[in-house]
Amino acid sequence: MKASSFLSPPIEALPRNGLLQTHSEQVDILRLDQLHPVVSGNKWFKLKYNIEMALANGYQSLLSCGGVHSNHLHALAKAGQYYQLQTHALVRGYSEVALTSTLKDCQNMGMNLEFVNKKTYLQRYDPHWCQQQAQRLSSYWIPEGGNNELGIQGCGEIANACLNAEKNYDQVWLSIGSGCTFKGVERVLPKSIKLRGILAIKGGQSLAQELLASALYPHRCEFDFDSHYGGFGRCPDELQALIHRYDESNLPLDPVYTAKLVAAFEQSWQQGLLPLNQNYLLIHTGGLQGRRGIDGL
Repeated sequence: MKASSFLSPPIEALPRNGLLQTHSEQVDILRLDQLHPVVSGNKWFKLKYNIEMALANGYQSLLSCGGVHSNHLHALAKAGQYYQLQTHALVRGYSEVALTSTLKDCQNMGMNLEFVNKKTYLQRYDPHWCQQQAQRLSSYWIPEGGNNELGIQGCGEIANACLNAEKNYDQVWLSIGSGCTFKGVERVLPKSIKLRGILAIKGGQSLAQELLASALYPHRCEFDFDSHYGGFGRCPDELQALIHRYDESNLPLDPVYTAKLVAAFEQSWQQGLLPLNQNYLLIHTGGLQGRRGIDGL
């Protein structure tokens, strides 16, 4: 998509509310959610080089996979519409169930939806199976969430947006799902900046070990395994209350990633675990359309 269709993501002070009121001038948030009205957050960074590769190799169709509320599929459908590429999705779910708002959007943007059961969906990590699906649909395969080397390369560009000439950040915080964004940012972010990842999934220790093993500067990487709020996609009442609180300050948060990130930061701040003489940057990774999948948001 043309650069003119994207906005320069602003860096703003985290709103003065709740626990951060006293020292909020030290805490900023990178608003990747304002990058584009549809392809927002980190999703475009994961897609851009994959789409370039597909076009360079003459593909007319893109194929990926995701769940019924997938931000990735939503962004892919929009990108395919823009580039006039057919898009296909292998969706974990059942065709007899009513479409979610996310899937309705995808369908309206021209994406073909093929529903697969849980057992079949587990094969998405098998390269041979993925190649078979791509050949079957004559499509360029993009892994779930855009998590491949080209996706990581694109996410490296997020690190450049983290650099603020007016304020040198000591720590950058972001939420982790597949780890693609963390890998990309870690490769490019100056080694003097600590990088802290908040696992949005339960039991993310093995993923964290993988991220450490591939990191250029593993000594500056830290992980929080306790802020998943029950697991991926879970949004209990206390997390919804935090989201509503930030809504009042005109900072919309998504329930899957950024809300957990902000909650983890607030808790660390309240417990006195963060040095008060440092500057912090949180990365808002977008995905606000996914709020429609949570009752009450």
